[in-house]
Amino acid sequence: MHAVSCRDLNDIELAGDSPSRRSFIRVMEAAGAPGFDQLLCDQQWLAQVKQAYASTGALLMRGLPIADTAQAEQLLLALGVRFDDDYLGGASPRSRISDHFFTSTEAPAPYIISFHTEMCYLRQRPGKIFFYCITEPGRYGETPIFDCAGIFADLPKAMQNKIERLGMRYRRYFGTRKARLFNVYKTWMEAFHAQTRAEAEQACRQQGLDFEWQPDGSLVTHAQMPGLMVDPHSGRKCISLTLYNGVAAPYDLSKFAHRLNPIVRLGLSSFIRLQYAKRDVFMRTLWGDGTPISEDETKTMIDAAWANSNLFRWRQGDLLILDNIRCGHGRLNVIKPRRIAAALGDPYTLDAA
Repeated sequence: MHAVSCRDLNDIELAGDSPSRRSFIRVMEAAGAPGFDQLLCDQQWLAQVKQAYASTGALLMRGLPIADTAQAEQLLLALGVRFDDDYLGGASPRSRISDHFFTSTEAPAPYIISFHTEMCYLRQRPGKIFFYCITEPGRYGETPIFDCAGIFADLPKAMQNKIERLGMRYRRYFGTRKARLFNVYKTWMEAFHAQTRAEAEQACRQQGLDFEWQPDGSLVTHAQMPGLMVDPHSGRKCISLTLYNGVAAPYDLSKFAHRLNPIVRLGLSSFIRLQYAKRDVFMRTLWGDGTPISEDETKTMIDAAWANSNLFRWRQGDLLILDNIRCGHGRLNVIKPRRIAAALGDPYTLDAA
């Protein structure tokens, strides 16, 4: 068996402006620079990887001989992962890189993608998400990782009760033509892998979505989803959320204002607010009873998220394994180059309400 070290992130690996210095990401390294084929055949080492992941739900494999996404896929298959390649109904703009890995996101470089648990607006979700660093960022470009149980525990009791009682409602809009300026506006054909309305409707039913066709041929969906999940490992309550409204993104941008050109930040914030002044915006998060999430409630949830986050610096060849119930993730602004690949695995389905 190869010698293995498992530790927390250190101060050098954490970004200087990481809101929390408490590491909950475990870092696994193998001493002796073993070959990739040797690692795949080492059953004791693979068992240690599984054990290290199970302890925290966030495992960063660093300094291992993983040359590309194809080898990352081989390693994950050796760990027993069942890949989920469809990304049916997913919101992020992505392109396929290899058999199971996609670009993690193609959102504009200055934009901050805030805390979210992957595909929490759908009934069918990945149990795990994987990130592989092909090209480390020139500057910034971290993938912040969030402790979902820590976030929920830090919220005021009244808000905890509201999340548990009402859950979340996601209203999404899909047009008939791709947007020129903001690539989060997907067509219904693209989002649901559909050529006809009947195929889109079938996909909506499969994902537990209510839907309505608009006179211009666009599609609006509504999803009623829980606002928390229970971690089967610890029994702790974990927030389950992606928060989209006119306050959330500008508030995230303000938290990292020191990283951004003021004109760029003002332009992004104004553009986002303009989008949410419209009725048909790509996604809007509401309370489960259909009422808006207020500005104060939005900021309280975002403050709790960043207080329970780790911002680490990517290195080429890193492979990050995340539990999609215990951990949320995002993406900070980046000065290119940056190429991070993402894959989904071990899907599960919520029981129909």
